[in-house]
Amino acid sequence: MAYIIDNESYREIAGRKFISEPSVDTFEHDAPRIPFVNHRVKNIYARNFGIICFQADFLQDMQIRGMKSDPHISLHFQLTGHSNAHFRDIPGDHPLRPAEYNIYYSENFDSDIYYNRQKGFEYLALILKKEHLLQFLQQNGSPVKSLEKALENGQPLALFGKAAPVNAEMHSVLHRILHAPVADDLSEMYLNGKILELLALQLQQYRQEQQAANTHSGIERQLAEIYEYLNTHFLTTHSLEDVAANLRLSERQIREGFKWKYNTSVYELIHEKRMLHARELLLDSGLTADEVAEVVGYSTGSNFIQAFKRKFGITPKQMQLGRRR
Repeated sequence: MAYIIDNESYREIAGRKFISEPSVDTFEHDAPRIPFVNHRVKNIYARNFGIICFQADFLQDMQIRGMKSDPHISLHFQLTGHSNAHFRDIPGDHPLRPAEYNIYYSENFDSDIYYNRQKGFEYLALILKKEHLLQFLQQNGSPVKSLEKALENGQPLALFGKAAPVNAEMHSVLHRILHAPVADDLSEMYLNGKILELLALQLQQYRQEQQAANTHSGIERQLAEIYEYLNTHFLTTHSLEDVAANLRLSERQIREGFKWKYNTSVYELIHEKRMLHARELLLDSGLTADEVAEVVGYSTGSNFIQAFKRKFGITPKQMQLGRRR
């Protein structure tokens, strides 16, 4: 059973807030406040942003119940270890593994956070005021409408449906945030710029993911159309080249897409439909095997008979004789 930490104890150590004069707070292991957790915390707070770097060894499974924060946008990076969060107003669970992140926004953060027993845990949370981020988005051409709209309407969100990977460029910026190479009186300016640089990289990744999803959706739709077309035009379609001739999909995309989506190939689908059609003709039309062979696209009756027997285990003639009995 997980040990439960109350919100106030955790919030004092790793709370989210903004202050007019920049400050740096550090906390070390405090057994009375948070038992079973050896923690090291460094918080940097400023007017428009905050940085919370939390390192810990969890000596048993832990739960922070009813964690509440002021309105903010959180760029939450799982550097090492694992965590999971359940937000009251953002659907689903939100697990994070090493080198994953997500962007969260809520006007009324209220969450349960879960940590399993582990050593070497570390996360970095970068928080922004809504007005600060909105201004940044609008000044830069509103690059992600869904995020801007959510902020304007006060609509809670997790930007990525599934945690996104931290890429090499983000790792580099995170390192500079954790080890700012400037004097203290310049740190607020420097860190603000690095956080916005990091956000730009994240939004670029989000846009690429959305474009890939839209492309994938478009390919799926075209594959479904091809599948339906072949169900009714299997007698007049003779090759993959015929299928791709008037489509934006390449032969390779169709070949790989059919394998992935239907676990078959265009050729196998056409062959299957033709054999089933041949069986119907043999049983119901009174046509001979040679005549049926011609209908379903075989140049010789012998080739058709061999293919039919491989498919159904008997010859066309044996099937017709069996029907007459």
